[in-house]
Amino acid sequence: MRRTWNTWMALCLIAAGCAPLDLTPFTPQARSRVLVEPPGTACPHGGKAIQTGLDRDGDGVLGDDEVTHTEYVCAEATAVLLRTVPLAPGAQCPEGGQVTQAGLDLNGDGVLDDTEVTREVPACTRSATVRTRTRTVLSSEVCRSAATILEVGEDVDGNGVLGTSEVQASHHFCLLNDTQRQVQVQVQPEPAGGICGRPGVRVDAFIDLNDNGQRDPDMEELITLPVCQPVRVHEGSYVVRNATDLAALRGVTRVNGDLFVNSETLSEFALPELSVVVGSLRIDTNPLLTRVDLPGLRFATTVALDRNAELTTASMGDPAGMVSVQWDLFVQHNPLLTTLDGLRALAPGGALTVLDNARLETLGFPAIIGLAKALTVEENPRLRTLSLPRLQTTGSVSLIGATALESLAGLSELRTVESLSLIGNGALTRLDGLDSLVSAGAITLDNNARLQTTAGFPQLVRAGSVTISNNALLESAGGMPLLRTVSESFTVLNNPKLRTVSGLDLLDFAHSVSVEQNPMLNDLIGFGNLMRLDRLSVRDNERLETLARLMDLRRLEFLVVTDNVNLKELRLDGLEAVEQGFTMTGNLTLPTCLARDLANRTFSGKPGNVTIAGNGDFPSACTNP
Repeated sequence: MRRTWNTWMALCLIAAGCAPLDLTPFTPQARSRVLVEPPGTACPHGGKAIQTGLDRDGDGVLGDDEVTHTEYVCAEATAVLLRTVPLAPGAQCPEGGQVTQAGLDLNGDGVLDDTEVTREVPACTRSATVRTRTRTVLSSEVCRSAATILEVGEDVDGNGVLGTSEVQASHHFCLLNDTQRQVQVQVQPEPAGGICGRPGVRVDAFIDLNDNGQRDPDMEELITLPVCQPVRVHEGSYVVRNATDLAALRGVTRVNGDLFVNSETLSEFALPELSVVVGSLRIDTNPLLTRVDLPGLRFATTVALDRNAELTTASMGDPAGMVSVQWDLFVQHNPLLTTLDGLRALAPGGALTVLDNARLETLGFPAIIGLAKALTVEENPRLRTLSLPRLQTTGSVSLIGATALESLAGLSELRTVESLSLIGNGALTRLDGLDSLVSAGAITLDNNARLQTTAGFPQLVRAGSVTISNNALLESAGGMPLLRTVSESFTVLNNPKLRTVSGLDLLDFAHSVSVEQNPMLNDLIGFGNLMRLDRLSVRDNERLETLARLMDLRRLEFLVVTDNVNLKELRLDGLEAVEQGFTMTGNLTLPTCLARDLANRTFSGKPGNVTIAGNGDFPSACTNP
C-alpha cells in the first residue's frame, strides 16, 4: 500500500510527537577578526590586520584555517615607548638586571600597553673586573719629561690583563720614571650619585712619597680615575629590524653574541652606551640608514658596514682613543659615504677592507699597527687620501681602482708585506711614500694610467716577485736601489712608453726575468749584475738593439729571445751555459749565425730543445774560427 509523504508526517506527529526536521541547506557565514600587527614588512610601524573568511565549521568564530584574506591598516610613524622591569638576582641574572620592553604607542595614550609590546630584551648587570697597569715613558706629552702612566679600565676580554684597547682613563705621574712602587692604587666601588652619577668603579692613586704605604693628605695628592660604564649584558645574538628593536637595546653596554642591523625603516642607528660586541657587529643592507653613531664602542670581534644605500655618516668609538677589532673591518658598497673619519679609532687585527664606496674621499686609520691578513682598498674612485701612518706589517696590500689617489704617503711606515698590488690607480704618477718597505713577497704594478716611474722603494731589499705591466705612460722601471734578491720572477710587460729598466744596482739574484712587449724599450741596464737565472725571456721589444747590458750573465736553464725586430747583437759574452732550452726566433735583424754561435758555445741540453728560426740572414756578421 502506498502512503504519501504527508501521511507519514501525520503519523509521526500523532504517534511519537516528532520535532519537525530542518531540511534547509547549511550556508557558512562570513566572519572577520582584527589582530595587532607588529612592526614588520606589512606595516613598518605596526598597525592592525583585518582578517576575513567563511566560518565553515559554524562555531561562530573565524579560525586560523578559515582566513582567506587579510588587509592591513598600518599606523603612521609614532613614538616608540619603553618600560623596564627589574630582574631580581637569580639563575638568569646572578647580580640582577632588567627587562626592557618596547613598542609603538598605537593608541596614542603615551603609555606602553601590554598589547603594544613587540620586543623584550633581558639584560643582566655584571660587575666587570676593573684592572690597572703602569708603564714608564722617557718622554710624556703631558709632563714634557719622563713619567709613569697609570691606566685603568675593564678587562673586556677576560684575559686577566688590561689591554691597550681596554684603557678607559689614565694619569701621568711626572718625573717618576723608575720608582713605580711608589704609585699606590686602590680599586673600589663608586655609589650612585657619585662621580659617575650611577653605580660604577673608581680607582684612587697617589705617589707614596714617604714610602709608608699610606696616603698623607698634607703632602700626597689623591688622584681619582672613574670607570663609569657598568656592564649590562645581553646574552646571545640580537637583530635590529626596526625602531622598536633599537629602543629595546638602549642601556645595554655589552652584547655577548653577534649584533645585526638589517632594517627596511631605520634612518639612524645610535647606541651611546654600547661598548662591547663579543661577536660580529654587522650593519648590513639598510636602505634608509643615513647615520651610525656608537661613541662608546671599545671592542668587537668583527665590524662590517655593508650595502647601506643612504649612509653618509658613520662614527664608532672615541676619535682620540682606540677601538679594538679582533679580526676584520669591512666598509663596502656604501655609495654616499664620503669619509671614514668617524671610524679612525678602529684598529682591526686581521683585515681592513674598504670596497666599492663610490663617493669616499678620505680614509685614515691611525691606530692600526699590523694586519695579520690584508689591507684591501678597491674600487673607491674618488679616494684622494689614504693614511695608515703606523701600519708596519700586513699580509697583503691591494690598492685597486682608486682613480683619484695621487700619493702613497699614507703607507710611509709599512716595512713588510706578503703581497703589494697597485692596479688601476689612474692619478698615481709616482710611488713615493713607501719609504720604509724592506721586504715584499710580491709586487704588482699594473694598469696605472699616469704612472711615469716605479722609483719609490728606497729601502726594499727583498721581493718574491716583481711585475710591472700595462702602465700606459711609464718611462722608467726599476728604482729599487737596495734590492738584492727576487726569489721568483721579475716581469716587465706591455708598457708602451717604457724606455729603460734601471735603478737596480744591487740586484744580483732572480729566478727568472721576462721583458716582453715594450715597444720603446732600448736599455736593460738594471739587470746588469745578474749572473744566474733559471729563465730569461726577451720578447717583442721593438726598439731593443742589444743584450750587452746582460754581459755578466753566466748560467741559464732556459733562454728565449723572440720577435725583437731591431735586435742586432747579443753580446752575451759572459754566458757559459744554457742547460735546458734555447729559443731564438723572429729577430729580423739579428744575424742567424750569432744565434747559432751562442747555442753551439753554451747549450748543453738535448739537441731537440734548440729552436733557431726567422732571424736575419747576415752570414758576414760572424767570423768563423
